[in-house]
Amino acid sequence: MDFQELFRHNIYHVAFRSRTSDDIIIGGGAWTVIRGRYDEWFADPFLFEHQGKTYLFAERMNRWQLRGSIAVCKISQGGNVSRFKEVLIEPFHLSYPNVFEYQGEVFMIPESGSNRDIRLYRAVHFPDKWKLEKVLIEGANFVDTSFIRKPDGDESLLCSYDWDARKSHYFKLDMNQLTLTHLSDNPLLMDERCGGNAFVAGGKTYRVLQDCKSDYGSKIIINLIENNDFENGKASDVNVMNIVPKDLAGDKIVTPYHCHTYNRSEHFEVVDFLQETCAWYEIFFSFRNKAYYEKHKDNQIQ
Repeated sequence: MDFQELFRHNIYHVAFRSRTSDDIIIGGGAWTVIRGRYDEWFADPFLFEHQGKTYLFAERMNRWQLRGSIAVCKISQGGNVSRFKEVLIEPFHLSYPNVFEYQGEVFMIPESGSNRDIRLYRAVHFPDKWKLEKVLIEGANFVDTSFIRKPDGDESLLCSYDWDARKSHYFKLDMNQLTLTHLSDNPLLMDERCGGNAFVAGGKTYRVLQDCKSDYGSKIIINLIENNDFENGKASDVNVMNIVPKDLAGDKIVTPYHCHTYNRSEHFEVVDFLQETCAWYEIFFSFRNKAYYEKHKDNQIQ
């Protein structure tokens, strides 16, 4: 281990701003940063607008517990933010809280790859009480399950990334039967880990991906879907823009270093980014984390 790494301190922050148009070019105004702390930070943000209110769901990482849970806060139309509240906890790591609505009910597919499954939760009291509805698939370390097409009727289209094989898989989700059907490979698509749900802008659909090949979270990739025939393995996309950490600069206190998740709703867009600092107390966390992750190395994910 490099000596400097003993003092290096990485914190994720979430930033949001109002959307100014339906164009693919994101935002235009200043970002409001929800800052993490040395012992608690938030990442993997998802926006969900429900009954006239905007909710921001995110992974909450407690550094004492060394596993993530799901938390939520509210954003007012004026941009004021409530405190995050933890709403879903499991004895394993949770992140990437993909929340959606189907036939008047609210559901969530969080990342539970460390438990080697894909899970569907239903809100029994939105937004703070959730019940496991069904384990959709077991035995694989799938991460960052994202919608390419949200439920229209009973079916939707999902992409999930196999962390072990470093490969994307495509599924049809039947919300009536609560089943996942594995679709054909789509070799013409960029095979990168998802970084948020697909979105529609100007009548066209765009995928959100992470660039993790050179360095984890070096940029967020936005690709235009040129052919949407996912069911027959003929889908294709092309890169049209990227979000890099310097695009998120503006806060005088925090400097973006990495970024890896982007989502949008009717009124807002949201992104996360990493800040790299150094602190004397990190030497304690460095040794403790090393021991923990060595013990659990078979289930490590980022």
